[in-house]
Amino acid sequence: MSGTGMSALLRIAFRPTVKRKTRHTLAARALRLAALRIALVCACAGGVSYFINHSALEQSVRSQLSLSTEQALQRESLPFREVKDLEKNFLAEFDRIYAIPEARQSLARNFDDIFYRHEDGSYTQRPGLFEGEPLPDGRRFPGMSATYAPDVTPDADVKTRFALSYLLSYQFGSAAKGRLFNFYGVVPEKGFPIYQAADIAKVFKYEGPDALKLETFEFFSRGFGGPQNETFFTRIYWDPSNNAWMTTIATADAPDASGKHRIMACVDVLLDDLMKRTANPTLPGARATIFAADNQGTLIFDGKYTDAITASAGEASISSLEIADYQPLLKASQAIGAGSVSLIESTSEITAVGRIPDTPWVLAVHYPKSLMRPAILTNLGIVVAVGLLTLFVELFILRSILQKQVAEPLVRLIHATQLVGRSGVTVANDALPTHSDDEIGELARDFASMAARVHTAHEALEGKIRDRTSELERLNQKLLTISQTDEMTGVANRRRFDEVLASELAGLGQGQDLLMLAMVDADWFKGYNDRYGHPAGDACLKEIARVLERNTRSKQDVVARYGGEEFAIIARIASASNAPVIGQALCSAMATVKLAHEGSPFGHVTLSVGIALAAPDQNISPEALLLEADRALYRAKQAGRNQAVVAEPSADMQIQQIGA
Repeated sequence: MSGTGMSALLRIAFRPTVKRKTRHTLAARALRLAALRIALVCACAGGVSYFINHSALEQSVRSQLSLSTEQALQRESLPFREVKDLEKNFLAEFDRIYAIPEARQSLARNFDDIFYRHEDGSYTQRPGLFEGEPLPDGRRFPGMSATYAPDVTPDADVKTRFALSYLLSYQFGSAAKGRLFNFYGVVPEKGFPIYQAADIAKVFKYEGPDALKLETFEFFSRGFGGPQNETFFTRIYWDPSNNAWMTTIATADAPDASGKHRIMACVDVLLDDLMKRTANPTLPGARATIFAADNQGTLIFDGKYTDAITASAGEASISSLEIADYQPLLKASQAIGAGSVSLIESTSEITAVGRIPDTPWVLAVHYPKSLMRPAILTNLGIVVAVGLLTLFVELFILRSILQKQVAEPLVRLIHATQLVGRSGVTVANDALPTHSDDEIGELARDFASMAARVHTAHEALEGKIRDRTSELERLNQKLLTISQTDEMTGVANRRRFDEVLASELAGLGQGQDLLMLAMVDADWFKGYNDRYGHPAGDACLKEIARVLERNTRSKQDVVARYGGEEFAIIARIASASNAPVIGQALCSAMATVKLAHEGSPFGHVTLSVGIALAAPDQNISPEALLLEADRALYRAKQAGRNQAVVAEPSADMQIQQIGA
């Protein structure tokens, strides 16, 4: 209480006594005012807390929703990016071989060795090839089947292209086995060889009500129906044989001067895994939708409209179903780039919308605002409870202080003043509240002590907030590390590899060193898995990763798991002569481990290494450098494995081999 307030109390105390009908004590009035004041403070604090918590929680949800959606976009784009790259590599290899006259003549002869003509004029692969029986020259093509319609009798050029498509479809399809459902190259004369688990020669016929009419398939009509040669996705369709939704990803070659295509690469993609992941977003309580980035917003997946999608055979769209809540999402999807995320807010939910890179699809993650209410109400309840507790405690303390240190001294003072002026009556000194100033001072010190405690509690709270913020930053950094690390082997993953390769090539011109890209593949690894089992295969991959990491020469070198049993190393080297030494060192280091492999002619696990180099003055894309390294790896395997091959970055692609 201030000095002015105390003076007023003393003036009231020494004023002549006036009789009143009703009398309210000072303590009672002070308690009522204190109760009213504290109640107002609690109400205001509760309101402020509600809006602050609501704003902070909504901002946190928006941040988490945006971050988790961006991560989902990048994660979901990886398999489609692999398919597109594989198809483009297929077409590039097709063009390279097709341009060699001697190769075309040999392929035309291979046609008669591989394919068998039926009475109706159609062709399929010869009996036994799909099951793995060898050709007379010893080549095997297990899992490869083919069909060619009887509409056009194949001439030498068609035979060449069909045979080349068969050989490359096997090469690329078997290389992607376990990651892709199938792989096939289609010729416009209605024929296609395909690498998959089912033999199409036993399924497709050219007569009867179920006759194959390839021209009615969307991938065929779109791929060969115009001059375009960009990768496209077909509409999703239901495949009864796999009991799953699928889409076909196709890339046609560049047409000739007459507008005619020679070949088209295709992959059928099962969408089950994508739909399962979409149904369970990272953010608890959220749900997700995938739709095409077209004018109609064709639905690919949505848990609320599964029946409509099924009933319409995949034709249902945001426009056809007249989903008003999705119209802002469709509009926003047409204005954002691949991999970017836009947040759309409605009265009931916050939705993150983003284009999945390398696809024509949009991912929308819906987060209901109702999920935030429990947390907000909990925080509000805590504030109200603390306020009420504070109210009761302060009223008790205030009543005690007013009664003992203010009210009682004032009563004694009033009684003493009534005796003043009476004759024969003296006022004893001990009847006066002589220590009133000290008591008021003690009250002030009590409030100061209370303020100090509040300040201490505030500082402790801020300390906790700093600790929580630091922990969140640590967890975010850990999440970033996990997103760039292969979970099984502990080395960098494919995403980190792509980032480093692009960065290294972009900065290559700033120094004198060469950039080395080594593609490393475990020899006969499928046989290893078949013989020892997948757990042993996983352990083998971990050991290979450790060997590669031990034999990298610099902390700046990056060892990454490229996919399956294939690894990649990115390193700066001073001279091209170092590349063979490094490649040989990797092979020798793996051989030294002596990891038993009875399915290998060497008796232990060995490595094949393909190396490509990029010079500072060489303008080369990541895809081109990968292709050079992959070709070098292919030659290393062709030469007997357990060795390294360096691709010279020259026009004739001379190869330097290093024996095991």
